[in-house]
Amino acid sequence: MVQKMIHQKEEVLKKEVKKVEVPKVEEQNEPSYVTDSFIETFWDQIEGAVSRTRDYREQRQELYLQAIKETTKFNGVYLKTLKGLFEQTTKLNGDLRKGLFQNNIFKTNESTHEVTESLKSHVSEAASKLEELSLTPINSAFDLIERTEKLFEQNSEAFIDYTNEALNAWEAVTDNYLKQARKTHQNIAHRLEDSVRVLVAPSK
Repeated sequence: MVQKMIHQKEEVLKKEVKKVEVPKVEEQNEPSYVTDSFIETFWDQIEGAVSRTRDYREQRQELYLQAIKETTKFNGVYLKTLKGLFEQTTKLNGDLRKGLFQNNIFKTNESTHEVTESLKSHVSEAASKLEELSLTPINSAFDLIERTEKLFEQNSEAFIDYTNEALNAWEAVTDNYLKQARKTHQNIAHRLEDSVRVLVAPSK
């Protein structure tokens, strides 16, 4: 009898366990969307184009600054060469003047003996002043050209730095916009696909 009661108790427990058992739910996988690959490819292409445009802009700026620096360097060498030519011409003129003056003094000393050392120094001083006066505008022009080129180079660098700061601020906004646009595009495509699946799904 005790065994019978134990047996009945076990049967009741088994029935209760069967009632309590939760039916196994089939795992639901995230649905795969047909448009995902298209959307990913599309937005990857757009982001790649934006990235290439940024790289191209940076290369262009570097080449521009390099061209300005090389031009300034070349112009500096050219101006030094011109200054050297003017100095050589001045020296040659001074040598010719001294030679002619000595020849004239020698001839005048033979004929008249009236030329003095003070006249000689006055003539030399006047000639050197004339040379300085003739070279002053040329030297001023060269200095002005050099300063203008250096100022242009500095202004170009400052402008590029300023535009880079502004563009870098906008790059973060652009990147965020592209991410949001990609998500929105995916959400719209997923909703459309889900709607089509509901309409096309076989009725049970």
